[in-house]
Amino acid sequence: MFRHCLFLSLFFLSSCTSYLFLPVKPFPIIPDSLNLFYDDLYLQTDDGLTLHGWKIYTETNSKGSILFFHGNGDNVSTQLPHTYWLAREGYDLYVFDYRGYGQSQGEVDLDKIVGDLELMIAGTLGLVPEKEKITVLGHSLGGALAIYGVAHSAFRDRIKALVTVEAFSDYHDVTQDVLAKSWLFWLFQWPLSFTVSNDYSPLEAAPGVSPVPWLILHSERDEIIDIYHARRLYEAAREPKSLRLIDSGHNDIFNKKKNRQVLLDYLKKL
Repeated sequence: MFRHCLFLSLFFLSSCTSYLFLPVKPFPIIPDSLNLFYDDLYLQTDDGLTLHGWKIYTETNSKGSILFFHGNGDNVSTQLPHTYWLAREGYDLYVFDYRGYGQSQGEVDLDKIVGDLELMIAGTLGLVPEKEKITVLGHSLGGALAIYGVAHSAFRDRIKALVTVEAFSDYHDVTQDVLAKSWLFWLFQWPLSFTVSNDYSPLEAAPGVSPVPWLILHSERDEIIDIYHARRLYEAAREPKSLRLIDSGHNDIFNKKKNRQVLLDYLKKL
């Protein structure tokens, strides 16, 4: 994930922040392929770009609406294995591609993507009934973005809950974690980690999520985001909060029915 960033940092001492994102363009699957009805959605950014997303309709009477922030190396299409089952369980799904991903215009830029999160929240709220609250669900990088987005949103009174799955707590620390796994870059892990912007630190934003209820899901077997990130986020968060340990790899969380049930049980109690 950080390979290009490492070489540029070593030789040109440039920032790694723009390399946090690996935008994926192709759509290998659409909801039609899963017999799910959907609409294309479009949002206009302040700087004149069009962001693309989907509303995926539940197959039954709606139990609520979920806005999903996908992870790095995903788009609205490739993230479907994480979310399609929620539509079959009674939830309407909203998912948007960050700028530079999928059919969304523009180039990836952390500052601008963070700004777009509020647009996605507002856009989703504009499509649900006036008094309905939404649940924000984020996976991996999307979870880290969701923490900051919810904590700073002007629409927190319309957010029923935040759920983060395998989210990291700090941009510096997650960069250092990845570098430490390589013998080639182990010696450079500390200085290079500080070339990544930490202006939107999930850990610093965590207390601001309250009073929105927050469920943190994480696996001790996650091969990318270590469990300490989840524990730090839980300690920093204010009530109401929950931490549930699940059993999975980083990208196959909801392949297991028991992990799906953990999320469904939480959503039913909201």
